[in-house]
Amino acid sequence: MGQDFYKKGISVIISLMIRKLLFILAVIFITAGLFLFVKVLDSFKSPGKGALQINTNVKSKVFLNGVEIGTAPLCKCTENETIQSGIYDLRIEPEDKNLAAFSTKVKINGGVLTAVERTFLSGAYASASILTLEKSTSQQPELIITSLPDKAIVTIDSISKGITPYHATDLSVSEHELRIGKEGFQEKTMQIKMIENHKLVVEVYLGTQGADEQLEQQAKTNNEGTEEVKTDELETIEIEDRTVTILDTPNGFLRVRSGAGTNFPEVTRVNNGDTFNLIKEESGWLEIQIDTQTSGFISSEFAKIN
Repeated sequence: MGQDFYKKGISVIISLMIRKLLFILAVIFITAGLFLFVKVLDSFKSPGKGALQINTNVKSKVFLNGVEIGTAPLCKCTENETIQSGIYDLRIEPEDKNLAAFSTKVKINGGVLTAVERTFLSGAYASASILTLEKSTSQQPELIITSLPDKAIVTIDSISKGITPYHATDLSVSEHELRIGKEGFQEKTMQIKMIENHKLVVEVYLGTQGADEQLEQQAKTNNEGTEEVKTDELETIEIEDRTVTILDTPNGFLRVRSGAGTNFPEVTRVNNGDTFNLIKEESGWLEIQIDTQTSGFISSEFAKIN
């Protein structure tokens, strides 16, 4: 996105101006491809409970069966926050009352994560995707994709595979790039991970073409008046003599970024179960020492501080 973007973006992140940050991240998600990961929560003590992650481009209230459960972006991913398995009415209400709320049904399955992404824009520009992981009796992973509108083109790893509704049982147990698009609509791009003995169900709501311009205009409008904040003014917690262990993920790795945010570039990857010295904790991110010459940031949601 260029050096000018990072200079402006960093000041917004550091000042913890959440609303403006979400608009900037939305631009990144659409242009670079939204990364929606699916995690098998092997550490759950209760197999009857699952996790729910909600990503939005604007600050929004989240309701399950009419009960408010938090503010998006949100992840009910820890043992004491997980949700009883079942089918729920999900409603996401943006703080901006000029944007319509999003309502759908979600299925929470025991021991896995359901991931929902909603890009709030005016009218038909809005889009969404829902990823639901289900355990299956077949060792071969299974992929099911539906879209609104239907008959959207499915492209996996740059190869056109067919149109929605789409069903596949021949994908390798690995990470894949998934793109879903249709003429006149904004293409959705995401990274998915196929897992043995699991079925991944992907539901996509495509927004009409022009969403990029709408998001860029939102970011520009909502970023006006942002004050520069020096990096040394950021509140951090310095931690000494502590370590971090990477939690189990189906990918077998966790991305390490150059800064505390998903907009920072990936510098390396670390494996499940690896332990590293903790440098500091910062707004939901942990800086870890990889080796004598390398350090980086990982999401605190996927690591355990010892």
